[in-house]
Amino acid sequence: MKNLKLLLIVLLFGTFGFANAQSMKVGVANLQMVVEQLPDAKKIDTEIKEMATKYQDSLLKMQGDLESKFQTYQKQKGMMTQEQQLATEQELQALNQTVLQFQQAKFGQQGELQMKRLELLQPLRNKIKDAIDKVSAAEKLSLVLDSSTESVLFADDALDITFKVLDMLKRGGK
Repeated sequence: MKNLKLLLIVLLFGTFGFANAQSMKVGVANLQMVVEQLPDAKKIDTEIKEMATKYQDSLLKMQGDLESKFQTYQKQKGMMTQEQQLATEQELQALNQTVLQFQQAKFGQQGELQMKRLELLQPLRNKIKDAIDKVSAAEKLSLVLDSSTESVLFADDALDITFKVLDMLKRGGK
């Protein structure tokens, strides 16, 4: 991913040609710093953490119930008939499957937690993008790079528009 971004930048400069690249004005913004400074981001982070804690508590309870039933089965196995053992093992397998499904549904890549995070962050991303667009237009920038990623190997401080973007966001995009 990092190499892909660097390749895209190199291709971009190649596409514009060397003469155009010399007249191209570039800016950098530390998007991680921008996000950390926004109260909206802190609220989203708190909401996601509360949701994750609730799901984690439920998952731990389910796992504890499964473990308890398994230990009970281990203790009583010798006194059970073959049919009772088979039925209990099937019940334990079904319960284990339920725990795994819950974990995937809540914490998986397409799980509720990830979907909620994306849903909550999208308006914030749009606000940040709009602020970057406005600052870029005002500064007549051709290209803005995220300096919080490893794909920016060097950036002169004079190119940094991070605080201008933050100011734009704090003023409500005006």
